[in-house]
Amino acid sequence: MNERLTVRSAYQRGWQVVDGSTILETFPAKEEAFQFLVDRGARVRLQWGRTVIGGRTAPYDFSAAFQSDNAGRIRMELHPPSKGLWLWYQSSSRGAVEAKDRAIFEVERAYTRLMCGADLPR
Repeated sequence: MNERLTVRSAYQRGWQVVDGSTILETFPAKEEAFQFLVDRGARVRLQWGRTVIGGRTAPYDFSAAFQSDNAGRIRMELHPPSKGLWLWYQSSSRGAVEAKDRAIFEVERAYTRLMCGADLPR
């Protein structure tokens, strides 16, 4: 899941999976677009920004969004015993990793799988 692709609305045509400016595929349903990513071994590219709490940005704290929906969050733990670890949260999935890039990876992977129901019993 190292490949990061964009999923976007194709207005009247459904949902598109895009790599840079190249449209890879168009699907009638959002879930199908996300399933395409899972099948390809890719993850969605989320929009990341600073987390704002009470009108202030928190240090070492970032939130992810897909369109206008909250998609997850990462933050560095500043206090022992897990000081320096990056904590990540996406719905009911969560964990702690050594690096910020790995935390971003985990949130984007979990969100991609959540959107197509990849982890649901079949």
